[in-house]
Amino acid sequence: MPLQGQYVPLVSQPQCNGFDRALAYLCHNILCVASAKTFRLFGVMNRYVSTRHGLKPLAMPHDIGQSVRKHRRPIGALFILGAAYSLYSLLAWFDNSAIVSVLDLRYPRLFVAWVLESARWSLILFNVFALVIGVMLGLFPHALGRLEAQANRWVSVRKLTIGVDTMHLTLDKLVEAFPRTAGWIILVAALYVAANAAILWLRFP
Repeated sequence: MPLQGQYVPLVSQPQCNGFDRALAYLCHNILCVASAKTFRLFGVMNRYVSTRHGLKPLAMPHDIGQSVRKHRRPIGALFILGAAYSLYSLLAWFDNSAIVSVLDLRYPRLFVAWVLESARWSLILFNVFALVIGVMLGLFPHALGRLEAQANRWVSVRKLTIGVDTMHLTLDKLVEAFPRTAGWIILVAALYVAANAAILWLRFP
């Protein structure tokens, strides 16, 4: 059994980095010796996958207002009951000092207590808002509809993120323009990683 505080590596560092070093050495050789074939291989392997097309259904608006209005009284009752129970728990049962003692975090107790109290009052405000929405949904649906008409705004994430998933091949073009230099840089970086791994392995056998 290792002593407390002793460093026990699960897998030796040279074994962990052996594949990376071999891959880096292979990249160095093919970039320096057969760069043309390497670039043709890279051209075949590189594929652009657009997340905009894949995530388009998630960004489309789905209106459930008609279903909610059809069952507005049961849904409003659930809002009211859930918010009322949460408010009662937060106001009557919440014990800040007990929670701080149970958590026993490394941070100052006053700071933890302040964070918990801030979260508590935030939840109280959210539940008051949910309670009001439940009452309006069950008893004043027309007033809630006018409020929704003023507050509801559709914000398209797809429009805000146009160009985010555009491919930028600056590094690829640099490697293609200077294949030997790129190969030597990869080799030097692999040797640096290998040297560090060997030092760690010798220091923590």
